[in-house]
Amino acid sequence: MNVNNDGFFNAVLGQGILRRDPFSAYRFRSSRMLTDQECASLFTYNGIAQKIVTAPADEAVKRGFTLRDGDAELPESRAVQSVFEDLDGESCFSQALAWHRLYGGGAILIVAADGADDLSEPLHENQLKSIEKLCVYEAPDIQTSSAFIYADPADPKYGQPEFYNITGLYGGVFTVHESRLLLFRGDPIPAEERRMRNYWGAKIYERLYDDLTRYDASLALGLMALSRLSQGILKLDGLAGKLAYEGGEVEVQKRMQLIDMCRHMMNTIALDTTDDYDQKNLSLGGVKDLLEEFQVALSAVTEIPVTVLFGRSPGGLNSTGKADFESFYNLVQRIQRRTLRPQLSRLIDLIGKCKDYRIRLPETYTLAFEPLWSQTEKEQAETKNTLAQAEKNRADARIALTKAGALDVSELRDKLEEEGEYKLDRSLDKDAGGAAE
Repeated sequence: MNVNNDGFFNAVLGQGILRRDPFSAYRFRSSRMLTDQECASLFTYNGIAQKIVTAPADEAVKRGFTLRDGDAELPESRAVQSVFEDLDGESCFSQALAWHRLYGGGAILIVAADGADDLSEPLHENQLKSIEKLCVYEAPDIQTSSAFIYADPADPKYGQPEFYNITGLYGGVFTVHESRLLLFRGDPIPAEERRMRNYWGAKIYERLYDDLTRYDASLALGLMALSRLSQGILKLDGLAGKLAYEGGEVEVQKRMQLIDMCRHMMNTIALDTTDDYDQKNLSLGGVKDLLEEFQVALSAVTEIPVTVLFGRSPGGLNSTGKADFESFYNLVQRIQRRTLRPQLSRLIDLIGKCKDYRIRLPETYTLAFEPLWSQTEKEQAETKNTLAQAEKNRADARIALTKAGALDVSELRDKLEEEGEYKLDRSLDKDAGGAAE
């Protein structure tokens, strides 16, 4: 069945008209590439934008690391941590991760005593004496070009930059070989996009710029609604006639200003008998819920829970926010595995090669980050109680097997010693054996 709508219907709805039909006007719009200056301005002047960058970066490094062989900590782990602290490693790596998220890249320059005369020379790892300091640089201050790329197809680093020009704090430019840099290349993007960005990756603000803008706009509109919570309505007798002659607008404006001034200063309004003044109070119902929805949307795109990003308490009865923190810690662990671990492992290997430190690292070891979640005293007590209950159940099971004749006492003692949980005095077994003979 065909339905014919009159012209008035379509003039109002604009059905089928691209710029007016709400069902045909919405299209996916790709976000534009933000400039480094725009990212720097957001980071500097917007507190939420800054927290989006720094919160995961700080969390990734603040609890430290250990070097392990299986479950055991290596004896050299403390010495490596001491050198790392002397180099202010936590601050440097946190800052580098922040630039990695903000600008799509950054680098840590390793200033080492390796006998080289120039930073453009490859790092002489066999001549390393010590690492003097670590210097952090942002992606906008690090430049390379196709002329600086490894050109030998047989080289494992073929196609990657070999040299970088770095601009110092006061404007001086110097060339550095890539082996002296710990490079943080930003989030993954297509190769064509990376070439356009001087081989750096994606910037975190580019994928959340619209959500961040909408959240800021919602705060501004909420404040505007609050300022208009009470709206005054003035009915002046003969208003239309006064506006009709010259000078009438000024007279009306003066009258309105006088009434408003008296209301604020004297809490009194003087009106003619034919005039009327009223106030309408607007409802702010739903504004708070709407602001919270914008917060949730921004939290979703940043993968940072509202409890961390906005400092809000967990919502709901008996809510602890543990699920929110688990999601955040998953993000932090991903940063640790994919971005932090390769660069930190490189630095630790170089520390082990420095002659002045006298740290001999084994050929194979594991770099382990400390747990992100710290149990409360209540959780620790509950964990100990659970383990104690499990141990009691195991002991009851062993006693039941012994009473049933499935195990004798000597077999039970052998089983306990095999599991390694108890240190047994085997002299009792020998005495029992001699008595039996």
